[in-house]
Amino acid sequence: MKLLKIDFQNINSLRGEHHIDFTQEPFLQNSLFAITGPTGSGKTTILDVISLALFNQVPRLGKMSTNEILKKGAILTRNQSEAFAKVTYRCKAGIFASTWSISTARTGNLRDYHMELEDLESGALLDLKKSDVPAKNEELIGLSYDQFIKSVVLAQGEFAKFLQVPKKERGALLEKITGTEIYRRIGQEVFLKNKERAAAIDAKKGKIETYKEQLLEEEVYKLKQTEGEKLQQEREAIKSKLERLAKEIDLKTKLRQEEAELAKTENELRELKVRQQEFDAEKGLKLKRHQEIQVYGDDLNTWQSLTEKVKDKQSEITTASEEIKTAEAERNRLKHEISEVFKLDVSPEHFSKKLDAYKTDLRKLIAKRNTIATSFTNTKTHLKSLASPLHFDSDPSDSTAFEAEVQRKLTSKQKTYEELEVRFDLKNQAVSDKKEKLQQQLKQLRQAEKSATAIEHLKSVLQERQNEATQITAQQKGLPEQLHALKSQIELKEAQLEAKQSKLEIENLQKQLSDYRRELNDNEPCPLCGALHHPYAEDLPLAENGLKTAIDTLKQELNELSKKRTATETSLSQLEKQEKLIQERINVGTAQLKTEQENFDKEFKDLLKEVSAGSFRELENSLEEQERELNQAENLENELKLLNTLKSQAEDLSTLLKQGKQVSHEIEKRFTGKISEFEHTINSIETDWNRNEQNLQQQQQLLKTAETTAKQVQEQLSRLSEKLTAALQQKGYDSIELALQQRLPLGEAQALATEHQNLQNALLRLNTLHSKLKEAIASLKETAGEIPLEELKQQQLKQNEALTKNETGFNEVSRLLKNQKQNLEAIEQLLQEINTSIEESRHWYILNELIGDSKGDKFNNFAQDLTLQQLLLLANKRLIQLTDRYRIDQPGDEEDDSLVAIDEHMGGQRRSIKTLSGGETFILSLALALALSDLASRNIEINSLFIDEGFGTLDPETLDQTLDTLEVLQAESSKMIGVISHVDSLKERIATQIQLTQNGQGYSTLKVV
Repeated sequence: MKLLKIDFQNINSLRGEHHIDFTQEPFLQNSLFAITGPTGSGKTTILDVISLALFNQVPRLGKMSTNEILKKGAILTRNQSEAFAKVTYRCKAGIFASTWSISTARTGNLRDYHMELEDLESGALLDLKKSDVPAKNEELIGLSYDQFIKSVVLAQGEFAKFLQVPKKERGALLEKITGTEIYRRIGQEVFLKNKERAAAIDAKKGKIETYKEQLLEEEVYKLKQTEGEKLQQEREAIKSKLERLAKEIDLKTKLRQEEAELAKTENELRELKVRQQEFDAEKGLKLKRHQEIQVYGDDLNTWQSLTEKVKDKQSEITTASEEIKTAEAERNRLKHEISEVFKLDVSPEHFSKKLDAYKTDLRKLIAKRNTIATSFTNTKTHLKSLASPLHFDSDPSDSTAFEAEVQRKLTSKQKTYEELEVRFDLKNQAVSDKKEKLQQQLKQLRQAEKSATAIEHLKSVLQERQNEATQITAQQKGLPEQLHALKSQIELKEAQLEAKQSKLEIENLQKQLSDYRRELNDNEPCPLCGALHHPYAEDLPLAENGLKTAIDTLKQELNELSKKRTATETSLSQLEKQEKLIQERINVGTAQLKTEQENFDKEFKDLLKEVSAGSFRELENSLEEQERELNQAENLENELKLLNTLKSQAEDLSTLLKQGKQVSHEIEKRFTGKISEFEHTINSIETDWNRNEQNLQQQQQLLKTAETTAKQVQEQLSRLSEKLTAALQQKGYDSIELALQQRLPLGEAQALATEHQNLQNALLRLNTLHSKLKEAIASLKETAGEIPLEELKQQQLKQNEALTKNETGFNEVSRLLKNQKQNLEAIEQLLQEINTSIEESRHWYILNELIGDSKGDKFNNFAQDLTLQQLLLLANKRLIQLTDRYRIDQPGDEEDDSLVAIDEHMGGQRRSIKTLSGGETFILSLALALALSDLASRNIEINSLFIDEGFGTLDPETLDQTLDTLEVLQAESSKMIGVISHVDSLKERIATQIQLTQNGQGYSTLKVV
């Protein structure tokens, strides 16, 4: 996996849009680069952008959400409304761009973040929800978020500590660096699981002891069983006595109830007989007379119905006669209205025929008038539309004025056109042809003018470049002499320095011999010559301390002269390059000017004969004036055609107006109303006439039918009256009306009949019940014993008390026996559960013995040893690329707790890491950091690394050695390595830099140099 581009906007202190393209210069030439800037300027923000765009997570903050951004005030730059982070990377699957973004709504609230992933090779956005993008990036890259951070951001500083700390601290630090806290948690979880299982088993054992404490002793248990059996027998005897007493009490109670019911029934019989006597006296006679008359009920009903029917028919005859008079009056009114409005005389017999003929004629006239009106309106509208461009003062509706104005305009424009026609000879050539030829002339003229301007511009540019070449030549003058003088000065200073250094070496040698002389003592032989006297040892000369100062001064002067020479050489080289480049541009410009001038002379040869160099504009103005006049002639042609058309259509409009007036006059002679209301008026009158005629016919038919029916009903009524009168007189009723007075209403008659029947039924029911009760009482007296009911109840009460006492004792014994059984069953169940739990927990017990403890140290230490072995193996592989001298190993039993460096240059000597220099320690810690990257990436090739710590504490010599190591690493692995630091000396050694600069408002800017 390799990072290709980083794009972001408004992330932390980096306000605005920023772009870092690792596929362009200067990164193509230098894959080792520095990210520099003061503390707080946003150097690590670049790493935040990468992890945010890929995984929606940021180191130190974790997963990002709208709430997290608001709560922590992170990611989005202060006072900004939107932000995004985009990373383009290459992996085995192709090239992808992952984007994270967020923005503020119009309400001022922060919207939820958005993520998307684009396949740049196909140009397609992957169909993913925002929450799925981090997982897809993990799949494509082959690394999770934690693995990615450990693989790309090297924790070199942590490993520098790791190399020297004791074993106990080394384990904690390795756990932090590698993120292997899981092994400690596993050991703790195993311990807790085993502890929980053991506690559960102990709890069940405790329950067993509790149940055992509640068990009865064996002798007590047997006594309680015997006691329970005895109480059971007593209870059965008591229940038998209670059943016998209950039966006797029921018989005695029922006898009392039957005797009470008999007394009640006898009382009801007496009351019922009194009610029957009262009914016969008050209502019986009325019911009897009604029933006598009701024999003739059907005939009486028919008589009443016929009588009412005769009255109804008389009423219908009266109503129909009045309606006929009203309809005839309405007919006369309508005839008068038709005569007034339509000038038409109608009769009932010929109304429809005459009206249809009238409607047909008038509709034809109205249709003709409407057609003329439509044509008039359309023609007038068309005239207005045609006349609009010519700005007429009169309206087409005023045909006389409009025609006169058309003629005036026609005469005026015809005169102007004839003048232009003569001027441009338009009789022999069309205006359009004239215009086309003129436009071609104008086009050629404008092209010539444009080309002439371009040639003048080329001449001006060429002159500027020649002036620039002259200036560069002037700047070069004197630089070779300066360079020669500097070289001479450097050679002189180098000779002086060499002489001073030789002199210093001689004096240092003399100083060493002087030290030996000072150690010689009189009467002791010299080790070299054997002399016993040493006169030269006295008054020894002092070394020249001023030589060192002089040498340092010469070195400084040489350094300054070398810098001046380098600067002069660089300036001379740059000026020579500029001179060469400008001369090339002058040559190209001269050739281009020559070509342009030749093309111009050739293309516009004919045109140049007509105009001088300064008269392009005059000729162009003349041609443009001719073009305007030709346009005017063309417009006049069109306007003359239009005016002739208007003249013809104005005459048509006048004719339509006359025709319309004639038809309207014809309509007005035959219809006095508004023409627009003709259909409504005639349809309304026709509807009223037809409705009135229909009503008149209906009423005449109703009158005839009512008279016939009334006669028939009257005859039926007469025959029935004779028959009923004779029959009723025999019953003592002089007339039908008197007989009808004795008839009760149907509801009242039915109520009286029902009341009479209910009395009879009640009497029968009570007599039957009275007989049955007497028989039942006699039977009960024979069955019931002699003991009184109250005494039987006393005996029942005593037996119930005995039963309650028995059940209390029996229940207590049963409870004890049941508890004994349940406790024994519970103990058995718990023993089975304990055995099952022990079997199920066996693997947790074994795991706890192997890796479990309360702090998780046992399994964590084991896992850390394995991790350390793997890490050291990978680190030593990396060390081969960095140095052939050292290897890293774990300490032996006789060595201190810190890691050991094996020095291959010293025959494999084992040295404590603490004895290494800062630069050597950095190389080893860098190897460990790279090893962790290899371990985390699981053989995924990572071609982008960032080192975010460790440089601020290095001395200059160690820093140089460190940078040499990084350059070797970059060259051998072809990785892109970014060094994040604020150390100034890095800027001198690493040419390619991403520089961050703070302003006074808390924001930073980014620049790639």
